[in-house]
Amino acid sequence: MVKQLVAPAAVAVGGFVAVVVLRTRLGGGSFLFDLEDPWRALIEGDTACAALAAVIAVVVSAAVRDRGIAFSLGGAGFVMLGAIAVIDTAASWSSYGLAVATGLVVAAVGSVAANGMDRSALQASLIGGALAGAFLAIPIDQYRPRAGYAGDYVPDATPADWPLVIGASVALVLLAGSWFTASRSPGADSRAIGVRTGRALALGVAIPVASVLLWWWFISTEVLADDADLGTSTWWFGILLIPLVVGGVLWLPGRDGVVLAAVLATVAAAATVPNWQGSWPVLVVFVVLIIGGIWTGRRAPHPLVAVGVLLVCTLVNVSDESPWKVIGIIAAFVVPAAAGHLVVACLPTTVVLSTVAVTSPATLYAVTGITFGWVAYGGSRESGFDSYAPSTAQLILSVVTIVACAAAIVIVTRRQPVADVEPSRP
Repeated sequence: MVKQLVAPAAVAVGGFVAVVVLRTRLGGGSFLFDLEDPWRALIEGDTACAALAAVIAVVVSAAVRDRGIAFSLGGAGFVMLGAIAVIDTAASWSSYGLAVATGLVVAAVGSVAANGMDRSALQASLIGGALAGAFLAIPIDQYRPRAGYAGDYVPDATPADWPLVIGASVALVLLAGSWFTASRSPGADSRAIGVRTGRALALGVAIPVASVLLWWWFISTEVLADDADLGTSTWWFGILLIPLVVGGVLWLPGRDGVVLAAVLATVAAAATVPNWQGSWPVLVVFVVLIIGGIWTGRRAPHPLVAVGVLLVCTLVNVSDESPWKVIGIIAAFVVPAAAGHLVVACLPTTVVLSTVAVTSPATLYAVTGITFGWVAYGGSRESGFDSYAPSTAQLILSVVTIVACAAAIVIVTRRQPVADVEPSRP
């Protein structure tokens, strides 16, 4: 029984660590607000590094078919994460190193999940860990040791990031254990060849590249403008990713890409609910809710019902005044469970698309916030849920996003799975 849990734990912890790094450890985004040359946004900062990690993950997962190589790259990625966390967590070079390491990690755990005997269960664990990382990355970031800054956000101290060291070490041990305990699915590699790999690879590269270009455009036209309404304009720029993702889901063969529509709907809904910024025990509740959603999604999958729940949770956040504020807080607890159900109900998928799904909480964040560096240096806040209430424009665009994802899910789930119409190749 214990041996059977090692591989699911390995991919879940790996996905969690990877998304936490993508959301909170790539630093350097805030200095872009003072750039005289916005072109640097294409190669520097949070968004660029997250895109680099996503591209590496999808390319490596598509290119590496050998199980031993995948495990070796994943182990190297975890070692790099731990080493950088100990040596330096504030210098610019560390963001590139963390991005490369995270890309290798995502490719490795994606390969383990897609090539195991129970692909659906392993991918559910992987995406579940990634969802937990997406929901908890910002709240748990308050427990990370902070660098000291001497004006203009120039670091004068680089304390070791022990939480990341511990997380990477645990994930490394679990990955090593899964090498000996995980059973390989016969002919697993045959699922990701030909047009399926080519289209998934193209979409997996296009999403992060488009995210970086939108961030550069946002910096050029809004951040450097004198009269910009930054709170709403982020949504107007990010919304341009929706045709790419939804169109890509429809373009991919069979039902392969439906998981990406599920992740996009989750990102759009989560951006409108209040955020927890208090003590850690409540974070455990969110994890339990995600696990509960995964459990129901595997046993009684109803993706459209879950999308409907996300839509309702979005609409109730029309105001931060009572009683809507209370209803919005309730929605903040419902969204993780609905998200877990929705994403898992859209599995299994291919190894390439599973890596795209893991990195999507970071790359698709452009839809609702353009960059996570946006709040990297926020001041101290009171414990509990914040008082954030989305604007009317933000609510409308979020609803449009969720409805578009629902339409894509309806269309794609009516298709016959590719695996049922394309025989495996030896």
